[in-house]
Amino acid sequence: MANNGEHKTLARHEFWLAIGIMLLAFGLILLFAGRWEIKQAGFLGTQAPEIQFESQNGVSSSLSKHDGVVVLINFWASWCASCIEEMPTLRMLEEHFRGKGFVLLAFNIGGDDEESIENKISNINLPQNIIFKFSKEQLKAYPIDGLPVSILITKTGKISKVYRGPRNWMNLETLREIENLISQ
Repeated sequence: MANNGEHKTLARHEFWLAIGIMLLAFGLILLFAGRWEIKQAGFLGTQAPEIQFESQNGVSSSLSKHDGVVVLINFWASWCASCIEEMPTLRMLEEHFRGKGFVLLAFNIGGDDEESIENKISNINLPQNIIFKFSKEQLKAYPIDGLPVSILITKTGKISKVYRGPRNWMNLETLREIENLISQ
């Protein structure tokens, strides 16, 4: 049985070990956050990499066919809870800008097909332009290191902004960003 002195030493050792682990984790977060900022800085203002896809009604299309309108690409998966959380506001955003020079393309990168999505999340109001058929090889040019990731593209096909994580797409700041790009 350990005496009281040994218990204090062990508790002190565990305390410093916990502090060390937290500092290491914080350092790793800073390291990778810095890399993300560098990667994003090199991505903003560049031409959006081409993506060819097939729409839900079977029509072949591509990102470049949407030149002249502002495009929001959303990368998501049905197994991603935060992706599903933002879907209703993506749908509202799509409806808010309907006919105003804006299109939302929601690429399901989770490997689902239309039928399995309907079975998994039938109670969610999804955007209209859900894309299931595309080559995932094309997406390597995009900074997808977590889900959801959304990329706002200007009328001329340039990357304007990258959004990481879920968000309320109907917030005033986002609406103004999109309105500004539409009016340019």
